[in-house]
Amino acid sequence: MCQSRLKDSAAAPRVQSPRVSYPCDPGPAERAVAELALAMSGLGPLPSEALSDMASWERSNHPSVVGRAHILDALRQLKPPASLSVTQITVEGKAATITGRLTRDGHGLFLFCQILRFTTPERSQIAQIISVEQKER
Repeated sequence: MCQSRLKDSAAAPRVQSPRVSYPCDPGPAERAVAELALAMSGLGPLPSEALSDMASWERSNHPSVVGRAHILDALRQLKPPASLSVTQITVEGKAATITGRLTRDGHGLFLFCQILRFTTPERSQIAQIISVEQKER
């Protein structure tokens, strides 16, 4: 589990790409699942082979999506956040959770949690994604 004081991983200007910070220097397994989860938030590409054929995506305030092609179509419609701060990455067996805060232009600050369930403990394909974003008050 990667959790500690925040450390910027990239300080690129917002115009070029969103600012992303991690709580620590994630290990290879943590970074791999974090990149998948960030793609589900609209940051970066999600390789089609990362999803199983019948993967499902449940996200707050949106209908569920089933199937690789449908999930990839829905991802193309996501607007990336202006900034994102990962506060915790947990990887255990066939599951991973990534939590933090993100800012969406014109909408403010949100808490987020991405839960990834994989088809095998090797985490080569995602079977289910549960994405929750809640406006911070």
